[in-house]
Amino acid sequence: MALILNIDTATELASVCLCYNTEILSIHFSSEQKNHAAFIQPAIQQIMQELNQNLENIDAIAVTGGPGSYTGLRVGLATAKGIAYALNKPLIIENTLKVMAQAALQECAELAQLHTIKPWLIAPMIEARRMEVFTAVFTPVLHTIMEPTAEVLTENSFNNLLKDNYILFFGSGSLKWKEMVQNSSAFFSEINYNAGHLGILAYQSFQNNRFENIAYSTPFYLKEFYNPKKIIK
Repeated sequence: MALILNIDTATELASVCLCYNTEILSIHFSSEQKNHAAFIQPAIQQIMQELNQNLENIDAIAVTGGPGSYTGLRVGLATAKGIAYALNKPLIIENTLKVMAQAALQECAELAQLHTIKPWLIAPMIEARRMEVFTAVFTPVLHTIMEPTAEVLTENSFNNLLKDNYILFFGSGSLKWKEMVQNSSAFFSEINYNAGHLGILAYQSFQNNRFENIAYSTPFYLKEFYNPKKIIK
């Protein structure tokens, strides 16, 4: 049994929730991406007040570690690490794309039964610059088929997987891919994830004692952060 605080500020929609095992006790959202830093601490306080709980009572804290917005990842991880360190609680970090895949499994569980000619896979996509997306490919039991990567989309992207599988694409990065792909094995859906989906994976990690080193944990950016001040003239 575990009481886990889950924090997600990796993408446009931020959320914080408290879960008992995998049950969401309370969840708060913010769609103002530029204000994730201002949202997160008051949201945690409000959840604790609503449930008449204290942060000292939680068993662990979980956070999406990336990929995603550079600023959002830093905000979420800094908050999670601060609470974990101050209260001496275990820290759990989950990959954002895997959390998105967990949401797809819950939203589209019937897809495995609808398409019986070929197996199906799930490919979350997060918008990056130009024709690039952060993506990965998972099986319906969340085994990784393609590791998280920064993919520059072309008409031939995913052809090797689409030949033998149906693939469900979703997320902010899938919109431009939908305009390019001509393969009938590619499917698209609007699927939103939140900290509650993080809570499911976090509870699995908690049960298996998969915790992170607070001092050395860093965001999973997937690609180097561009900082013009570092350019050597």
